[in-house]
Amino acid sequence: MGNGSLNRDEVLSKIRETGSLIEEDLSGIDLEGEDLSGVDFSRAKLDNARLKGARLVETRLHETSLIGADLSGCNLEKAYLVAAKLLGANLHGAHLEEVFLSGADVGGADFSGANLMRAQIGVINAAFPNPSGRATRFRGANLQDAVVNATDFRGVDLRGANLKGAYLYEAKLRGAIVESGQFEGAITRAESF
Repeated sequence: MGNGSLNRDEVLSKIRETGSLIEEDLSGIDLEGEDLSGVDFSRAKLDNARLKGARLVETRLHETSLIGADLSGCNLEKAYLVAAKLLGANLHGAHLEEVFLSGADVGGADFSGANLMRAQIGVINAAFPNPSGRATRFRGANLQDAVVNATDFRGVDLRGANLKGAYLYEAKLRGAIVESGQFEGAITRAESF
């Protein structure tokens, strides 16, 4: 059970009835492995929620707070994460193909090994230092064919990330933690390496 107003059974019941948990406080809730596809969590609070392995396909997480949430191994394909707060969130190995991640705060989030193929990433706050106190990690992530617009990668760990065909438009790459030749195959209109 979380710190919020609803317990797991109540949350699942409300999803079946309405498909919406807009503005609900679900802090600390355990929904590990649940199918939450298509649910509207806009402006909800899911801080420190346990969502490991959950299915969140085409889920709306607009302005949702997911600070410290465990989203490792989740399927977030085509999810809408505009202005979401993912400070210190664990997205290790998550499936984020074609996700729409714009204006989000991802400082200290761990996207290591995540699949962000064809993701639309615009103006996210990823640079270090950030309020989480940890560097953001995209280590070994698949960003193939992703569109990354106006994002500051200073202090972000991109080592081993697949950037083939990634379109890095106005990305600030100076100060990113990268490997030699990593941007070969990427389409860059970036500030600098």
